[in-house]
Amino acid sequence: MKCGASQVSITPPVGIELSGYAARIQPSVGLYDDLYVRGLFLEAGAEKLLWLHADLIGFDHAWTCALRTALAAELRLEPRQILFSATHTHAGPATVTTLRETGAVDAGYLAGLPDRFHQAALAAAAQPAVTTLECGRGMCYLAADRRPLSPHSHMDPALPLLAWRKEDGDYVAVLVNYAMHNTTLGPDNRRISGDAAGAAATLIAQRFPGCPPVLFTNGGCGNVNPPAQTPDYRVVEQFGQRLANSVVYTAKTSAVRFPDAGLASAQETLDLPLAMMTPAEVEQEYERAIAECVPGVLFWERARRAYDVWHAEALAALAAGRAATQVTTDLQVVRIGPARFAAIGGEVFSRLATDVRAACGPHVYVVGYANGDIGYLPPREVYAEGGYEVDMAYKFYGGNFMVAAGGFELLRDRAIALLHEMKASGG
Repeated sequence: MKCGASQVSITPPVGIELSGYAARIQPSVGLYDDLYVRGLFLEAGAEKLLWLHADLIGFDHAWTCALRTALAAELRLEPRQILFSATHTHAGPATVTTLRETGAVDAGYLAGLPDRFHQAALAAAAQPAVTTLECGRGMCYLAADRRPLSPHSHMDPALPLLAWRKEDGDYVAVLVNYAMHNTTLGPDNRRISGDAAGAAATLIAQRFPGCPPVLFTNGGCGNVNPPAQTPDYRVVEQFGQRLANSVVYTAKTSAVRFPDAGLASAQETLDLPLAMMTPAEVEQEYERAIAECVPGVLFWERARRAYDVWHAEALAALAAGRAATQVTTDLQVVRIGPARFAAIGGEVFSRLATDVRAACGPHVYVVGYANGDIGYLPPREVYAEGGYEVDMAYKFYGGNFMVAAGGFELLRDRAIALLHEMKASGG
């Protein structure tokens, strides 16, 4: 397998607003660590894959579609052979433009991002080297379900490692996947950072010969947080060190070499139904939501503004007969050697990985925040429990309505089917 990699800075200027929290005082006032887009280019036989992974909160689906189309034409790839993913750091700039009251979008910064991604793509694809793939499957129990009292509480401890090594012993690239919100720094932080994933990527690179770019990707972390939130950057470093130690341990003790590793990918577009409301139900939900808002508290003041916009836009869309009844997202599956990935454009709950592994085998992993971000995707039973992910988040996300119960299961079943089809076709 041939492999090329790259790392391009996407660090915004200090003073930009940070995305992810309504409770944060804006703008940013400093920098803890740089943000990057990292490129991975693979070639095995006639198959190719370009994976661009960024220290960002996420992407708009339309943004990734446009950039993917342009890169596919320039690099002579099919769209299914290009994958975008994000760490979902909450200490970076606003790049999901539909989010309300959680950090303003800087139009200049956003306009410059495609060029940085383009640089990373071309650099990774320029001169891929002959490598041997090394794969291992570690475990880490750092993350925790943020709904601990739920009978459906769950986290995914899987920490897979894929590394590409040249004959001289140096590594060209490393790919890691772990399901955990990158929210260690919390809403009181006002400094730019890649959070735990960024720290882990830096530390892992330092411990592999050749100091390769490390794509530390996120998993199904919609319900999974770090065990603590604090503006103390030393805690980010501690979490990053723990993750890095787990990866290095896996590399030393259980990684297996695959000299003839294959490559495959597939993709389909899904339309997930939304939980529609009547105008009367919108009014009822709005009154319930604003009754919770506490005057004088920053989070609740911003939540109230988000609710006001949601209320007005939802009623206007219903009155005009233009309220969307479904949301479009991409489902992409990739096989790299023995490892398979289901890439999801949203904040999917961690149980997806367990469900897909039960159907497709142990070496299957979920990549969250891939090719877009439509918001939370909980399993059906979580809807009855309510909570932030079900009752509140969609009002911040900019859509009129939440993905309906059953959307998780629909996406899960299609992911399983695509993974089986890819295997049956020899991919």
